[in-house]
Amino acid sequence: MNGDFMKKILLLLTGIVTLAGCNQDTVESLKGDLVDTINHVIEDKEAPEREEEPKDKPDQSDDTNENDNTDENKDNETNPDDEKDSSTDDEQSKEEPKDQEDQSIVVSNPHAIDVILNKTYRLPNNFVPQGLVEPNVPHNAKEGAAKRLMRKEAAKALEELFAAAKEAGYDLVAQSGYRSIQTQTWLYNHYVETNGQEWADKFSAVPGHSEHHTGLTMDITAAVVGMSLTQEFGNTAPGEWVAKNAHKYGFVIRYPKGKSHITGYSYEPWHLRYFGVELATKIYQSGLTVEEYFGLVE
Repeated sequence: MNGDFMKKILLLLTGIVTLAGCNQDTVESLKGDLVDTINHVIEDKEAPEREEEPKDKPDQSDDTNENDNTDENKDNETNPDDEKDSSTDDEQSKEEPKDQEDQSIVVSNPHAIDVILNKTYRLPNNFVPQGLVEPNVPHNAKEGAAKRLMRKEAAKALEELFAAAKEAGYDLVAQSGYRSIQTQTWLYNHYVETNGQEWADKFSAVPGHSEHHTGLTMDITAAVVGMSLTQEFGNTAPGEWVAKNAHKYGFVIRYPKGKSHITGYSYEPWHLRYFGVELATKIYQSGLTVEEYFGLVE
């Protein structure tokens, strides 16, 4: 809308108001109101639309480590999973991990209970776990969130673990289970952009390498640590109980204390990985990390 057109409107308004018997002050007031209205219309028309946030953006308040390590990792240590349309080259580039030369090995047994994922081994790009269900345990995530899910056998084992913990006097809370490769891609790129490549590689898994993709992992917490994912959980009574008893229900602390030079990730006392009772017990009794137990250490 140009200035000449605005002048014509003002002249027309002046004529109408004058004929109606209004005084000059009223005319000037009405002219001012009209100018403001027209300017608002112009501004609204020319203002760019607010860019939408990525659909796969996780809730930063309740997630993060290997896996999806949150900003808590700076001191101690992520979500909807909608499919994104990658029909253009530009969109595809947004889905790729930043600044990574992928020399990793794609596992041949992605659906196996004993599949190993770390900084070397990864899942196929199109991997989706089978038989995801929601364990019947207290959960910190909102209803319907994908992070509430686990594979059926792992979910049942988690229910048994939580029940045993409650009998021992400890109320555990599930925090984050399944995470899609798409969501992990957003998380990893977000950490690279906000905290730098070195920090991202230390605290977050490159997409395809996260154990959360398998449906065999659950991050847990408790009220004693404010329902957060923190290394302090390992020093609490419920955290110590979990470390000593998780294997009885098929879980191991995947990233134990003092082993980051082997696992590639900082200590995560909240990160439970399901292997089944027999294998988890063997790993626990060996005192080794998963990498050491399976002979994956160079």
